[in-house]
Amino acid sequence: MRTGKRLLTLKEWTYDNLCRNRPMKTIGKNIADIAYAEPRCFLGWLPTRPDETGLVMAEPLNVVPGIVIMPTPSKVKFMEEKRFDRYNNVHRPAELGQTLAISMLFSVYEAGIRLPGFIDTEHDEHGLDMTLLLEGTQEGLFTLFDWMDDAREKLLGIKHIPGTDMFLSEESMSYSLYSDAHYVIDKRPVFYGFLNIEFGCYAHEGANPLIDDLLNN
Repeated sequence: MRTGKRLLTLKEWTYDNLCRNRPMKTIGKNIADIAYAEPRCFLGWLPTRPDETGLVMAEPLNVVPGIVIMPTPSKVKFMEEKRFDRYNNVHRPAELGQTLAISMLFSVYEAGIRLPGFIDTEHDEHGLDMTLLLEGTQEGLFTLFDWMDDAREKLLGIKHIPGTDMFLSEESMSYSLYSDAHYVIDKRPVFYGFLNIEFGCYAHEGANPLIDDLLNN
């Protein structure tokens, strides 16, 4: 199966299982506005071209909440050695296949907790009273990890992506907050987290004509 087909099917699975009918906080008209939207799913990159209609903000925030499926370094040929071979000094591949490794980037919007009276100050002479807005770190963090936990549980439950040759390598899965040089990067009000996954795939090569010639002669 071609890589593009695998990724498209994985995107469809991700949307159906992690985004569809799951309203989450998103950017409103201003900081006083609370809006909700169904998360979106993208392959490779977030769209960055400004929206010319004027209906959507040009900043990357216009795609939050969302999931980006980013392919990462994968093996063209994956050779799994059997225990019998290893202990008998036999070096041959038990199976020939590929791997497809991906990182799912989850982005959650959490503008903070609006205390009573915050919205009412929007039209005050001095503007919004920001002392009535708490950043709400816990809420954004828990929303992010709840979403990532749902993804983890669903993947471990099915162990493969229907309609593809992709089978989950459970021991390869890892997850974390967005970090750089081992330090968590604070990008509030957007919270980022990664779920790293590796799939085993089938690599059909067909018969080798050189071997056929050798055997026939």
